[in-house]
Parts: sequence; structure tokens; C-alpha cells
Amino acid sequence: MAAPLSPWQRHRGWLVVLGAFLVMLVGFGAIYSSSAFAPEISVSLGVARGDAAMVLALSSSATFFVSAISGPFSDRVGPRPLAVFGTLLIALGLAIAAVVKDAASFFASYGLLVGIGVGLAYVPAVAAVQRWFLANRGLASGIALSGIGVGTALVPLLKFILAGFGDWRFAFLCCAVLAAIVGLAGSLLLEARPESHGMGPDGSKLRAKQNAPKDEGPALGEVISSQAFLLAYAGTLLVAIPAAAPLMLLVGTAEARGLSHQQAVALLGLMGVGTIIGRFCLAALADLLGRRLGFLLSCLGVSIAMMLWALAHGATSLQGFALIYGALQGGFVALLPAFVADSFGSRSVGAIVGLLYTSRGLALLLGVPLVGASVAALGAHDLPVALCGLVGMLGTLLLALARPEPRKGSPRHKSAEAPEAPEAPTASPQPIRILRRKSAVLALHQGGRHAP
Repeated sequence: MAAPLSPWQRHRGWLVVLGAFLVMLVGFGAIYSSSAFAPEISVSLGVARGDAAMVLALSSSATFFVSAISGPFSDRVGPRPLAVFGTLLIALGLAIAAVVKDAASFFASYGLLVGIGVGLAYVPAVAAVQRWFLANRGLASGIALSGIGVGTALVPLLKFILAGFGDWRFAFLCCAVLAAIVGLAGSLLLEARPESHGMGPDGSKLRAKQNAPKDEGPALGEVISSQAFLLAYAGTLLVAIPAAAPLMLLVGTAEARGLSHQQAVALLGLMGVGTIIGRFCLAALADLLGRRLGFLLSCLGVSIAMMLWALAHGATSLQGFALIYGALQGGFVALLPAFVADSFGSRSVGAIVGLLYTSRGLALLLGVPLVGASVAALGAHDLPVALCGLVGMLGTLLLALARPEPRKGSPRHKSAEAPEAPEAPTASPQPIRILRRKSAVLALHQGGRHAP
């Protein structure tokens, strides 16, 4: 009889969660720092304030487009080597951005190099968490992805602390060093699959005849050619527009409403706090009430929150919006990978998540800038933001319709099939034994009667 798993082994998956948390903190803390430093960067490099802020769209979209490559690759080689390489690229991009003298070099180093680095690490880390958990998949995803919220919340604090020692260039150099140390530590904690350690999801012991989690779900080609995946892709694209627009536009619209730059940047910190709450609370609640329902409610909530942003005028209302939106956006980001794994299985979860995330890249590269251009053209954010919310509601409907057909042999397929006709009742074994005894007695009697 095999020895039971030790407490260390049973909780090994939570080390994977910690590693993913640190990778998310470094990657998205680096990406979102551009909004906080946009005024200083625009003055130093001689570019328009809006152009400096657009580097967020470039780096974020690069992250999601690279996911289409890093996701499938992580299914083959595991998350650790990709996360290590991605972390080094993030640190390198920040370091180069700190010393360049022109806008083109800044956009290339910060916008592309950092974005590519995050893209190499993000989906492999997220996919690893999905494989290590099943019953607690929502909570595990929420904790791992709360690193994004922590990274966002730390940006204003770091800016305040480092302002006494130097300008934005010094801050970027410091962030490059921190990214290398913290990101590499998180990358080394990532593990590909629990069955390589004789374990199943959620710290269970892998039985000899138990199917390995890598076999769960259909093949990649079957998934991406299905109607459910196309609906999920279109729905994610539409919901990703309201899920990202405030990160790029809230600071500018808040200043237009009369808030100081410091107050406007502080809204990013409030959003970061909100995402932490959402990723912990909404993700844990989704494990109890149903992850699919929790994900769809988060999508709908993000879309409705745009109406609050459209109606917000003063500091208090904008702060309330930042917290509410942050919590709901945190639920959307945390539960999207779990939604994918629950819907399409964990067999090719890295590739599926990576391909699906390209829709978020399109939203950042095309959808959010369109909202920003509409705000600039109209001189007000009310109408464009409200329309952005309606787009998100349409995306939520498409995601609700994205239900994969149950596969043959799967529990869902068996339950969906028509019940089989009951078998004909068989004769009870008791009467058969009685008949056999009577035949034996009769044969013995006849044999005895004819014996010489």
C-alpha cells in the first residue's frame, strides 16, 4: 500500500499559486506604472500626454498577443522556463526605458519588451494553477491573479517613496531590479502538472487507475473549431473593452472633472485594492455557488459599472466607482481562466487560454483607443463610457451562450443522452437451484432403480 501524502505534498499546489502571484505582481505592476508616470514621461521625452499613456495599450496588447505562443508552448515544456525568460525581459525593458532619450526607443523598450516579457510569463503561470486545482480552482485563480491588483496598488506607493531619491528614470531602474528578484523567485515556484509528483488536483493522491489531469478535455483542434469557443472569443473581446478602459482613461477623465493629478493617480491604487477584494471574495464565492455563474455575473457587473463612471462627477463618486469596478474587474480576470478550464478541460488549457487572450489584446489595441478617441472628440466621457458598458453587456450574453457540446463518454454526455431501456428482468437464482436439485434427485432415483 502506497504511503499517504505528506502535508508538504498536499499543499504543494499553493506554492504554485504563490509563484503565479509573484509573477503577476511583477508583470502587471510594471505595465500599469506607465499611467502613474505619464506626466513626467511626456515632459521628459517631449510627447503628448495621451501618447505617453497609450504605451499601456501597446504593452498590454503585446502581452495578450504573445500569449497565443506562450500558452501552447507551456503545455509542452512547462511554465517555469517561459516565466524565467519573461521576467528577465521585463527587467531588461524597464532598465532600457529608464535610459532612452527619445519616444520611439521608449515605446519599443517599455511598450514591446515589457509587454512581450509579461506575455511569456502570464498564461503559463495561470495555466499551471488550473491544472493543480479543481474543487478550489476559483479561489486558487483568484489568489494568483490578485498579484495584478497588488502590483497596481503598489505603483502609486512606489512612486511616492522613490520621488525623494530621483525622477521617473531612477524609479524605473529600481523597479527593474525588484522585478528581476521577485519575478525570478516566483518563476522558480511554478510546477507544470501535479501528476508528475504522484498527485491529483487539490492535493489528492493520484490513484493507479486514475486518469491523469492532462487527459481531461478534448484536443486543441476540436476546441478551437467549436461554436462554443468562437462565442467565448467574441464575448471575451467585447467584455474586455469595459474591463480595461478605466485603467487607461480614468486618470485623464478624473482630472477633467477637477481632481488633482495626485488624486487621479490615487484612483489606480483604489482600483488595485478593489481587484484584490474581488479576486479573493468573488473567486471563493464562485467555488461555492458555481464558477460559471460567478464569472458571468462579474462580466455583467463590469459592464454596468461603466454607467457609474459615466455619471460620476466628484472625487467621492469616482472613488466609489474605482473600488466597485476594481472588485468586479478582479472577478472577471480571476475567473476567466477557470471558466476556460471548466468549459474546455485542462488538457490544452495553456493553448486555449493563450488563444482566447488574443481577444483581450484586440480590445486593448483597437477597442479602448476608440473609446479614448471618442472622449477626446466629444470633450466628455459620459456617452462613450455608457456605450462601452452596452458593448460589455452584449459580450456577457455571448459568453452565456458559449456552452460546449458534451463529449461522448463524458459524464455530461451520459447525463444528456436519453435513458436506456431497462433490461429484461432475469430469473431469480433461487428457483434455478431448486430445479437443479430436483433433476439430480430424479436422475439418482432412476439410476438406482435400473441398477443390477
